[in-house]
Amino acid sequence: MPRASLDRLSYRKLQMTDHDAFEAHLLSLDAESRRSRFGMATSDAFIRQYASRCITLNAIIHGAFLGDTLVGVAELRPIGDFFVGEAELAFSVSSEWRNCGIGTNLFARALRSARNRGFSRLYMTCLKNNAPMRGLARKFAAEIMLELDESVALVEAPRRTIVSLLREAIDDAAALTNLAFDFQKRAFLPRRSQVRPG
Repeated sequence: MPRASLDRLSYRKLQMTDHDAFEAHLLSLDAESRRSRFGMATSDAFIRQYASRCITLNAIIHGAFLGDTLVGVAELRPIGDFFVGEAELAFSVSSEWRNCGIGTNLFARALRSARNRGFSRLYMTCLKNNAPMRGLARKFAAEIMLELDESVALVEAPRRTIVSLLREAIDDAAALTNLAFDFQKRAFLPRRSQVRPG
C-alpha cells in the first residue's frame, strides 16, 4: 500500500449514521475473510442482519476510513447483560489494506477504550490458522488458548489513567470536528455549483 494512501486514512469511532459504511465493509470481505471474522461461513443476508443490529449503545466500534469508505474495524462489546469487567474484541480489515499497520492501530484504540471503561479482560476468538490475528494478539502480550478449531486470545487490559482518558477524549473531539467540517463542505459545494457567473 503506497505511503500516500496510508496518510489519507482517518480513525474514529463509528456512529449510528455509519451503518451503511459498516455494512458495505463487511459485505466487501471475501469468503475466507468472512470465515476468519465470524468463525463460520456467512451469507450476505447474515451480514446485513448483523450490521443492522451491530452499532448499539453498548458497543464501541473503531473504524479506519479512506474518505467515506470503511477499510478496517475493531469492535468492542461487553460480555453479558451485566457489567463483569470482560468484553469481546473482533477485527476485520479489507484485504488490500492488510499488513500495513491498520490492525495494530485499531487494536491499540480498542484496548484504550476498554481500559477507560474498566474492562480488565478482553477475549478475541479466531480460527487456529488465522496467523495474522494471532500475531496481532501477541503484539499486545495476549495469552493464546486453543479450543478445538479456534484460538482464544485473552488480553489483560491495564487500568485507566488520566492520560488514557484524555487521549481518547481528544481523539473523539478531533473526529467530531472533522465530521463537522466535512458536513459543511458537502452542504456548501452543491449550492456553490448552482451559482453561475452572470
